[in-house]
Amino acid sequence: MSEVIVCAEPETKDEAAEFVSRLGGRPHARSMRSSSRVLRKVQRLLVYLKGTEPSSSLKACLRQISRDKTLNVVIYSLSTNDQRAAELGRIVGEFRPRRTHICFDSEKVGQILRLKPESVKTHALVDAATAVRSSPEAVAKLRKELNLTQVDFANSLGITPRTVQNWEVGAFAPTRQLRDLRELRDLLTNYIQSNQLSAWIDTPNEAFHNVTPRELIREGKTRDLILEFRRMQSGEPL
Repeated sequence: MSEVIVCAEPETKDEAAEFVSRLGGRPHARSMRSSSRVLRKVQRLLVYLKGTEPSSSLKACLRQISRDKTLNVVIYSLSTNDQRAAELGRIVGEFRPRRTHICFDSEKVGQILRLKPESVKTHALVDAATAVRSSPEAVAKLRKELNLTQVDFANSLGITPRTVQNWEVGAFAPTRQLRDLRELRDLLTNYIQSNQLSAWIDTPNEAFHNVTPRELIREGKTRDLILEFRRMQSGEPL
């Protein structure tokens, strides 16, 4: 089994290690800012990004390994959009343009790192490592943390309220379908105090063209909301 250095934020290190294990690698987890402490003779490194990490973390990681010309590096991002791809491309170009690959496809990660799963060699197996199906409790918790009704939740995903009800009482929901809502939840945790969320989500906001965040979510524009938050990560208040 091939050894892989796995760099991730503390809260996602276990998830990242499991992801590599499912791909057929033997993970050695490191934090994003301690990747210089690599293992000798290990030539594969995976940077695991959920999309909520500050760009400074990735820069710090690549800066530490920039002089290692033998290391084959893959940056895997769960957040997939043109802006994200452009941002990662700029960072890689600045700090480590050679032997560094940007991937949004888990199967491609395995191919680049030349890993072989021990059993089923399918994308579905890799998805299992990243909780491709969310439990009923997790779905209900996510919806309530965002202060959304079942109708809001359904509209945001383009599904029926009955489907949401089924997810919350027993059926397992596809995690990939919930990715944007989870990312928004993580951002709100950093920007909005929990006791202020109910007021914020129903208040028209100039940053969002004077519509309420709830309206954007209902219209399926959660990604637009996320991108606006990213623009404000410099510290500008909402």
